[in-house]
Amino acid sequence: MLKAVVVTKLMCAVICGISLCGLSVSAFASDLKADRQGVYLAPGWGKLSFEAPAVGTYSLPVISQAADGIVLSSDGESQQLAELMDDKVTLLSFIYRTCDDVNGCPLSTMVLYTTGNKIAEQQGLKGKLRILTLSFDPEFDTPKVMKEFSQSINAGKTIDWHFLTSQSDQAIKPILESYQQSVVPDATNQGEGRNKFSHILRVYLIDRKKQIRNIYSMSFLHPDILINDVKTLLLEDAIAEAPNNKK
Repeated sequence: MLKAVVVTKLMCAVICGISLCGLSVSAFASDLKADRQGVYLAPGWGKLSFEAPAVGTYSLPVISQAADGIVLSSDGESQQLAELMDDKVTLLSFIYRTCDDVNGCPLSTMVLYTTGNKIAEQQGLKGKLRILTLSFDPEFDTPKVMKEFSQSINAGKTIDWHFLTSQSDQAIKPILESYQQSVVPDATNQGEGRNKFSHILRVYLIDRKKQIRNIYSMSFLHPDILINDVKTLLLEDAIAEAPNNKK
């Protein structure tokens, strides 16, 4: 019960624009120490404990090609997942909306919100990042529900952020398998009008050629890291497209 309270407070901070009563997420998370009583908060909720590598000082090798699949938009339209990765650096996350693990889906949503807004605020970078959030709980995360979720988080549409679902468990299964995204229904905790899942948090960085360039786990999912990785890919594209480098 305590965990649900903590998640609700942190998600409130996300929905209210990553601030609550003037507090940053870092300060707000620190303020929750009295409530959490031993609940561990992932690094993404606070200040990064080390300096993220500077943009352009490192490379991100290709891991694999990003997989495709049929998904549903928040308007209920069938779409190819790969088509949503066209022409932009993309961050892809898998969630279910009622997740109550403070270091699970709420963490990825907050980090993506912060990353998207900071990228949009920087000159020359607005419009160059797309975020895809895909639910693996189609029974309850219908297009209508995902649209409401989108409106609560990205009401001003300052971020190019698509909230997606699928037609059925069978439709999402091959996508999850292709991304090696482990999701196991928790049969002991079903009910109360929702499903519950055991899953590993993973967020994928995908370049404009639809290649996976990084996969972030809970320990390394932090806005500072994601922002510099996105900028590194954009710099890579800029260098490749420079007149002197074109054949």
